[in-house]
Amino acid sequence: MGKKATAKRRTPEDIKIEFIKKVHLFEDLSPDELKEAVKYMTFKEYDKNDYLFFEEDAEPGIFILVDGLVKLIKETQDGKTIIVRLVFPGDVFGWIEWGKNTPKSTYTAMAVLKTRVLYISNKDFINLAIKYPAVAIKMTCDATANLLHTYEILKSIASGRVEERIAKVLLELADRIGVKKNGRIIIRLPLTRQDIAEMTGTTVETAIRVMSRWKKQGIINTERGYIEIINRRELEKLLV
Repeated sequence: MGKKATAKRRTPEDIKIEFIKKVHLFEDLSPDELKEAVKYMTFKEYDKNDYLFFEEDAEPGIFILVDGLVKLIKETQDGKTIIVRLVFPGDVFGWIEWGKNTPKSTYTAMAVLKTRVLYISNKDFINLAIKYPAVAIKMTCDATANLLHTYEILKSIASGRVEERIAKVLLELADRIGVKKNGRIIIRLPLTRQDIAEMTGTTVETAIRVMSRWKKQGIINTERGYIEIINRRELEKLLV
C-alpha cells in the first residue's frame, strides 16, 4: 500500500503571494519577482473599531487590505468628520515620503470590521519601487485617482444637494460590492446612518430622513440590516 499523500503546508509567504498576485499593483510581476516582493511585507491584524493610524501621528507606508473593511476619515476645520473613502479587500492605501516631499494633510484609518492588512514600510516600498518601476508607476496612478476621488467628494459636499450625495454613495457601493438578486441590488455592509452621514457631509438626522423617505417610496429597503436598492433608476435621476 502506497504512502498517503500529504498536502503541502502553506507558509505565510505562500499566503502573501497567493493574495498579492491578484492585486493590480503587482499583477505584472513574475513568480520569482512576487517571491522577492513579499519579503518586504508583514501581516497586521485589527479588531472591529480599532484604529490603524491617526492623522496627526501616522507614519508613512503602504497598506494592502487583505480582508475586512477600513474607512479613511478626515477632520474638517469646523470639526466635522468626513469619510473620504471606504477601503475594500485588494485596495491599497497609505502614502510614501521621499526626501522633503511630505504630505501636508493625511487622514485617520479605522477598521469597520475585523481586518487584516499587508504593510510595507516607507523605506521598503521605495526599495521595492526602485527594483520594479512598474509598481511605482501604478502606485502613482492610484494616488492620483484617489486624490481626484477625494476632491470630487469634497466638491460634492460643498455644492451638491444632500439627496444627490447620498444617492451617489449608494450607487458607488452598489457598483463596487453590490450583489444582484431578483432585480434588486444588495449592499451587505454594516453601515450605520452615522457612516452615511459622514460619507456625505450631512447630519445623522438628515441621512435618516432622506433614506426613510426613499424607503416609503419603494426606492430602497433597510429592514434586514443591510441596504437593498429596489429602484436604481430613481437614484440615478438624482445625479442629473
